[in-house]
Amino acid sequence: MHRLNSKQIAVPVLALLMLAGSAFAQAPKMEPEPGKARGMGECRMSEPGHMIPGLTEEQQTRIKTMRVEHMKAMQSLRNQLGEKKARLRTLTTGDKVNMTEVNKMIDEIGSLRTKMMKQKEQHRQEIRNLLNDEQRIFFDTRHKMHEKGERQRHEAMPRMR
Repeated sequence: MHRLNSKQIAVPVLALLMLAGSAFAQAPKMEPEPGKARGMGECRMSEPGHMIPGLTEEQQTRIKTMRVEHMKAMQSLRNQLGEKKARLRTLTTGDKVNMTEVNKMIDEIGSLRTKMMKQKEQHRQEIRNLLNDEQRIFFDTRHKMHEKGERQRHEAMPRMR
């Protein structure tokens, strides 16, 4: 009878453990639904009514309409913000930097960001006004989790120095 030594047992067991561990280490990919592309900051959780219990058809329709209008307005502001950031890069990388122009562009960028934040909060409050107390609790909880996730992703990004 042939006896197995500890190396003959340990090697296959370790190989199996490594394979099993790597399978669990892979994060599942969150793919958009077929035919739907996701933009920056959007996911299926942002679909109208996701995780909000008991929405009526009317609530779902109104939320969807409001969401589309909000997204259009925000896209325009994001485009303007991108243009101003590009202009700021141009102003700050030339041979002779005009600090008056740089500061003016920084103020315009700040103003746009403020406008975007105000519109985002206005949109949230309009949606909250459509909800009953129970739905509002779920909506607010989801918003807090989303903010926490955004903050963690932002802090995890490497900074260029």
